[in-house]
Amino acid sequence: MALCWVKVVRSDGGGIGTPVYVDGNYIDIAGAVGTPFRTETGLNTFETIDAGFIVTWQKTSVIITSPGNAGSNPVLVTLNPVPPAPSA
Repeated sequence: MALCWVKVVRSDGGGIGTPVYVDGNYIDIAGAVGTPFRTETGLNTFETIDAGFIVTWQKTSVIITSPGNAGSNPVLVTLNPVPPAPSA
């Protein structure tokens, strides 16, 4: 697959610098909130996690390389908060 520059932001504008993981790979950090990075085109899930490896912010998006795509012109991905799991 082709690579594309993306910039992940949170819907509340916070979390700048928080590590971002792609497609459930919680070993390798793909990038950081607010900083452009490259990822594969196609359907991707972008997430942030807390210290307990619980997903806190998430967005699944189809990433398509657009004309002029570069670190200075990335595709914007806006994460939404993940509601807490119901307690048992």
